[in-house]
Amino acid sequence: MERLNQINEIDIAQYFKLSEFACPCCKRVMLHPLLLKKLVEFRAIIKKPIYITSGYRCSEYNQKVGGIKSSYHMLGLAADIQVEGVSALDLLEYAEMINFAGIGFYEKKNFLHLDVRPTKLARWRG
Repeated sequence: MERLNQINEIDIAQYFKLSEFACPCCKRVMLHPLLLKKLVEFRAIIKKPIYITSGYRCSEYNQKVGGIKSSYHMLGLAADIQVEGVSALDLLEYAEMINFAGIGFYEKKNFLHLDVRPTKLARWRG
């Protein structure tokens, strides 16, 4: 059982482990290198740990949490983040500096959706 708990406990960048991006229900991971690169850049700028509240989602989990059918989370292109002691509004300013393709601003729940979609830029409030 201990070996199963260690699955994906692999350092993949200076500030992140693969397990942080894993689907909570199946532990599978899909992570685009550009998303990781931008999150590392984001972390270096804010100088505080980033908490990945949602990384990769399998279709079953995406449906369970009410994600849209074409969610970039299911392609490893998106992550929802929070940073302790930092408002979503402040995080939004940093995310714009780094040029994430998709940025969803969720002020009430204090998190951002960040993605590296291949299409035109998208911005929204949730």
